[in-house]
Amino acid sequence: MDANSFGVCAMFAFWTSAIGSIFLAVKWANRKGKRSPATRDVMKKSLDKRLKEGEISAEEHQRRLKDL
Repeated sequence: MDANSFGVCAMFAFWTSAIGSIFLAVKWANRKGKRSPATRDVMKKSLDKRLKEGEISAEEHQRRLKDL
């Protein structure tokens, strides 16, 4: 393997890893954005706690429960 072919192989390896990394990052970001950060039960308990402590009104509580 001479110096010229080594340079071509190194350039190919660099661009393959760069493009592959970008592809995997975009794929990871799309997958991560589709999941809910908490389960429905956890969110309901949080809403109930906020209603009890007076942070939100009963109407707001009902509206948010419907959105779940």
